[in-house]
Amino acid sequence: MQKQVNGLKDIYALLSNERKIGGIIETQFIRLRSGEEFKNAVITNVDMLGSTFYSLGFTTSDGQHMIINVSEISVISAPVHKKIADAQNIIYKKAKTAEKLKYLKRLYEVNEGSYTTIFLEEAKLIVEDIGYEAAKEHVDVSFITPPKKVYSIA
Repeated sequence: MQKQVNGLKDIYALLSNERKIGGIIETQFIRLRSGEEFKNAVITNVDMLGSTFYSLGFTTSDGQHMIINVSEISVISAPVHKKIADAQNIIYKKAKTAEKLKYLKRLYEVNEGSYTTIFLEEAKLIVEDIGYEAAKEHVDVSFITPPKKVYSIA
């Protein structure tokens, strides 16, 4: 995944469609006008009124949840849309993985015995997002092929 995000409009679109596309938006750092800097912040929410963005919610690498006015932001450095399994923010990664696993288990319960194509697509998306290894400990992922390892010989 690892796709560069270009602005608040893109962030808003990605967060709005999280269930369909998965992933998180992680930044290298967010610096406020006051000089405070938060490394590996994960953007969790963008609020807008009409067509104007007015606040941004994010989780810091030490687990703090912050909501700030957009006018207080000085820099959002290198925002990237990536899989949960690739996140650098360990605290948010654990929390989001647990949330997705809970949803995945419930999805399996509801669709028990009738694995439709819609179920298979959604389950595959979640497994790829949180990582094959994390998912296989909790649910049957035999219908999803594990990621292939590439070996190169010098």
